[in-house]
Amino acid sequence: MHNKLQAKLLLNSTLENLDNYKLSPVPDNYRLWFEYAAGSIDQLNNDIDTMIIQQKAINEAVCQKLFIQHIASHDQRDIDDTRIAIGDMLNVMVGHLKEWDSSSNQFSDKLNECIRKLDNNPSIGEVKEIVTTVTDQARQAHNVNSNIQTTLHNLSDEISTLRQDVNRLGNDALTDSLTQIINRRGYDVALKNATEKATEEGSSCALVVLDIDDFKRINDTFGHQIGDKILKFIASTLGKNVRGNDILARYGGEEFAIILPDTNFEGAMRVAENLRKAVVARQLTTGSNGKVIGRITASFGVSCFRHGEDLDDFFDRVDKLMYTAKQQGKDQVIGDR
Repeated sequence: MHNKLQAKLLLNSTLENLDNYKLSPVPDNYRLWFEYAAGSIDQLNNDIDTMIIQQKAINEAVCQKLFIQHIASHDQRDIDDTRIAIGDMLNVMVGHLKEWDSSSNQFSDKLNECIRKLDNNPSIGEVKEIVTTVTDQARQAHNVNSNIQTTLHNLSDEISTLRQDVNRLGNDALTDSLTQIINRRGYDVALKNATEKATEEGSSCALVVLDIDDFKRINDTFGHQIGDKILKFIASTLGKNVRGNDILARYGGEEFAIILPDTNFEGAMRVAENLRKAVVARQLTTGSNGKVIGRITASFGVSCFRHGEDLDDFFDRVDKLMYTAKQQGKDQVIGDR
């Protein structure tokens, strides 16, 4: 954990590197350069330092490769560790169940043997031996069963903790840390599920893509911290104005996407227009000194999924409509069926 001063210094270093290398302020780039500033992944720092010394180009493609190599794989190790721990516990449980199975089979065999002896007119001594055998076998079965119950009871707390870890890892992997809505990865999963469902049911699935207008100017004028607050404001405003089954994501930088299941084109256009009005409705200030930022606007693109369409092509179509809205004056919604 970092204190506020450390976090501020790390943030400043991260933003400085993003600016120096002309990198998009997308979540993966933030994470990459924040980890570099923190020095938490030695090999990542070594690779970047070597590139700097050798004056090699550091661009979007290079950063994406570094992210996948050092950070995505690092996250995957956390998931793998949890998976291994769960596997170990299951092996313990299976071992005890096998022990119980073996014990129960042995108990059954002994009982059958005792029944056969009783059917052959046993002597008093033989009857005593049978009783002793049954008592011993019953005690052994009870002990094994007791051990299993104790083991399962002890494992239940560990299983509960691991379940929480798995949920946390899953949520972290799909959630944008700044806005707390789903990130690009989460969007990819959600869009795939929504379009598959639409295809199976023969229903409509719409997509809205929006980009904050003049966001670079806002960052340059008021600083990245105010820019981050505006991103949070946009995410909050959008979240308050969509339905419960609609899916809001931060696609990257200042660009957001809203997946609208079971929504036709006309409905999606109404949703986008309502969102546009909600975004521009509020006059914003910096908060601390009351300096006026003004009204934030966004440009929107809207379309519906065409059954059988490639998902990247679907997004590109809507993204182009959004850029058309920007070219035609910003703060508007452009749609195409």
